[in-house]
Amino acid sequence: MKISVYSPLRISFAGGGTDISPFFENYTGAVVNTTIDRGILIRYTDDSLPLELSSRDFLKSSIISSGKTSTEENIINLFIKHGIKTGKLIINGDVPPGSGLGSSSSLINGLLKIIHSLKKDDVSAYELAEESYNLERNDFNIILGKQDPYAISLGGFKFMEFFRNGVICNKFESHNDFIQKLERSILLVYTGKTRESSEALREQSLRSSANDEKTIKNLNSLKNLAYDLNSSIKNKNFSDLCTIINNGWKIKKSLGEKISSEKIEHIMDYARLNGAIASRLLGGGSEGFVLLISDPGNIDHLQKAMLSISDFVIRIRFDPYGTRTVSPF
Repeated sequence: MKISVYSPLRISFAGGGTDISPFFENYTGAVVNTTIDRGILIRYTDDSLPLELSSRDFLKSSIISSGKTSTEENIINLFIKHGIKTGKLIINGDVPPGSGLGSSSSLINGLLKIIHSLKKDDVSAYELAEESYNLERNDFNIILGKQDPYAISLGGFKFMEFFRNGVICNKFESHNDFIQKLERSILLVYTGKTRESSEALREQSLRSSANDEKTIKNLNSLKNLAYDLNSSIKNKNFSDLCTIINNGWKIKKSLGEKISSEKIEHIMDYARLNGAIASRLLGGGSEGFVLLISDPGNIDHLQKAMLSISDFVIRIRFDPYGTRTVSPF
């Protein structure tokens, strides 16, 4: 038996941080995000031998063994828990893990999709997202935003709201001049390092748990910006969208001392000198990818300029679909 699953990565434009417990459970959260044409491909083949995991990200392979608690062992144990003890798992990602694009949720969504496909379970995109979120949070002890598994499982460009008892997703029109202009306006610039997402988010989570007045105020401001961005997209207002992203980054930086750095601010300053009109760091903070927005006619110049200070500067397109099975390899 052979099964292949593709799970896209995501970028967030506004509201990131308001989807982290316990804030969204007490005050509700809201984000605007999209899946993109970069992702993780997972291939499974049952060769009747003990379960083997290999990945160019891990730069090593693992088989059923002695119960370590590494990422590789957690993955293998997850399959064993579901009665899958044989076969080969091959994982290939388009970007380094821990770079602010939701790669951990992309991976877990994909692994669960493989498991359910093998067991012939009928699982909805919402059910897959909730299972992934609970697995990362409760079993793998990862501090994460709830948007990641849902954004990646559901796919597309969307406005999402998070409540104590559920998630509401509203997708934007996928094909119009405004969306196409936005796609042609985006660059992602790699800072050169990855980070452990839980560490970047831990400070915010602790402050939110303590009901810190400044943190709650800033998170509510970020949530309001997500609602504003939802309106600007519906009204096709490109200038407002850029202003909201910039304002969101200013607030985001105040949530923790490790969210920004001199290196990140240098990347953004240099981007602005070369025509970028909006910028923010993706993910929890400290390292990963910087999102840049410029006029579409300036993207070629901006990309060439940014390649002088980063080895990995990429254009992206939106992916309208979420985690899915693809043609077997």
